[in-house]
Amino acid sequence: MAVDLSLEGLKAGRRRARSRSGFARIDWVQGAGEFLPLRSRSVDAAVAFGNIVCFAAGDGPALLRELARVVKPKGRLLLDFASTVGAVQEFLTTAAGQRSLPRILRRPGHYLLDQVFATGFQPLAPARLARWEFQFYPYVRAEKALRSAGFRTVDAMAVAPLAAFQPRVAAIAHREQRTWEALLRIEELSGRQPGALETGHGYVIAAVRT
Repeated sequence: MAVDLSLEGLKAGRRRARSRSGFARIDWVQGAGEFLPLRSRSVDAAVAFGNIVCFAAGDGPALLRELARVVKPKGRLLLDFASTVGAVQEFLTTAAGQRSLPRILRRPGHYLLDQVFATGFQPLAPARLARWEFQFYPYVRAEKALRSAGFRTVDAMAVAPLAAFQPRVAAIAHREQRTWEALLRIEELSGRQPGALETGHGYVIAAVRT
């Protein structure tokens, strides 16, 4: 069964499935992850991709509890999370490509970077480039959230390393003392070590239902 809030997303998935063997028997259901249309302990494994726990923001723990409800004991869960470090690095890299990085580094507080680092939460604020509510998960916090819901982490993998893009960001920021100092402060707050390989934009965790 495939569950998604977006009807258009489900239609797109169904079109792709028709062109591939082995996917014809999928049931496509529109619904929320916090209210899965499944009986308790009814599935052997679940996959939750697209950072849905992060997009659930404050409802992320409820979504994890619902996944724990439907997965059988010793069943598997595969899901991804967005890391604060990787997401901020991608944000800065995108800003560099759009020539808006100096403006952002002159007023990092206005663009909510301070709040993201302090709380891990990005509120909806379109005028400040925050287009949706989002909850970032450092790896330790994700593991704790899974454990609270009833899962045990068995494996993890970082995805999409971003360190290769950093020189471009640094070159732009270095043109002004103020923006360079802001970049160093942002990196310090995010936990990034200059010159070290990034953990990635996010990571995938495999867990088992306890």
